Amino acid sequence: MTDDRSVPPPTRTTKNALSRRTFLGVGAASAATLGLPTAARAAGRAEIVGPRQARNLIFLVADGMSTGTLTLADLLLRNTQDRRSRWWQLFAEPGVRRSVIDTASANSLVTDSAAASTAWAIGELVFNGAIGVTPDARRPEPILHRARRAGKATGLVTTCTLSHATPAGWACNIDTGRSDEPAIAAQMIERGYDVLLGGGRRFFTDEVIAANSDYTPVFDRDALLALKPTDARSIVGVFARGQMDYEVDRTDQPSLAEMARFAIDRLAARSDGFVLQIEGGRVDHAAHNNDAGALIHDQIAFDDALGVALDFAAARDDTLIVVTTDHGNANPGLTEYLSTGAKKFATLADRRHSFEWINDQHEPGVSTADDHRRIILEATGVELNDAELATITRWREGQPVIPFRGADKSYGPLGSVLANHCGVAFVSGNHTADFVEQTAIGPGAETMPPMMRIDETHAHLAKALDLPPAIANF
Repeated sequence: MTDDRSVPPPTRTTKNALSRRTFLGVGAASAATLGLPTAARAAGRAEIVGPRQARNLIFLVADGMSTGTLTLADLLLRNTQDRRSRWWQLFAEPGVRRSVIDTASANSLVTDSAAASTAWAIGELVFNGAIGVTPDARRPEPILHRARRAGKATGLVTTCTLSHATPAGWACNIDTGRSDEPAIAAQMIERGYDVLLGGGRRFFTDEVIAANSDYTPVFDRDALLALKPTDARSIVGVFARGQMDYEVDRTDQPSLAEMARFAIDRLAARSDGFVLQIEGGRVDHAAHNNDAGALIHDQIAFDDALGVALDFAAARDDTLIVVTTDHGNANPGLTEYLSTGAKKFATLADRRHSFEWINDQHEPGVSTADDHRRIILEATGVELNDAELATITRWREGQPVIPFRGADKSYGPLGSVLANHCGVAFVSGNHTADFVEQTAIGPGAETMPPMMRIDETHAHLAKALDLPPAIANF
């Protein structure tokens, strides 16, 4: 199983193996955390009732968003643009339901995106790394296909590869797990979801796309935005060979908000409604990298996409919007006091490039300390002092820098050094077991309780949409 990081450390990697025996009974423990025995909670999921039906569902995921990430994005918008985030504004809307979500998977207190997305899709806890396959090897029909079978239009939008864990868990059943992106891509095309937008051209090859003649492929922003709702029924748009660019690095790729608007406009033309998942996937990657600038700007880009969804639903009474995350990651926070902290934090608004861009500018074995200083200054606006530069040089050479191994991996040392200049520090480069935010508005939101296990969200979605029973072994 791999974690959600898209780019390996420049010179070394650290692997953390989890023993399944260590987490035996996690599912039961999670239920106990919420104060009810597992059997009672399972029975409760079957008795959900609600007075309203949703025609459409827009399910938005800021992948790997710790509470601190949501806070930091709102703080930056308040302090640089004098406005709150759309997510924060949503909290004050009439009829909004907020839930605290326990994200533990079937075998780990700290989940991964595959297990989390699968839990949403099938209503059961699964092992980390699983895509639509239960611990006893069943393959329940995922919610996106269940909606398609009910006659609804369906779509996936992401800034990751389309075959990455979050969209895959929502739409597929793959015995070989999340790392088998070629198989995931082929199954998505085979199942014929109406709109697929994201990265992953190396998996969505011409041959894979051609297997389903219903698809019209597009590979750049201009081609996507030139399409009209009547041009074709099914669209697959793949805008990068791998992951799409971070917002701070983006040039000619469509933004998440643009892809969201296109998908909603296209799917809303269908008479029986639609189900759409929208993922800000690179929020998670920036958190893994301890890259505060890329993290906050991608979270704000996700918030813009949320705004598109909310604007669509504002004049309607038939659309359920759920906005959440699959897990926390790295637990970032602003840690500087008074005006010094505010001034440092404000510099993040001007970040020009991500840590991955910084890494791409270096030539291994060739770049000097002066090159490190110049490249980091160009990307971040921060000029390192000699002591900081010495730390970066040791890190680039593969030497241990931070005693805590969870923070010494990937770009952690670079994030730690730059925390002195922006005030935002991270606890590690790993996912966390933190409970997370889920916010819902629209028909069906009223059934959602204030505390849930992640797999329990599924029944509320299915009930709100009045979906037919799932195929038990798909």
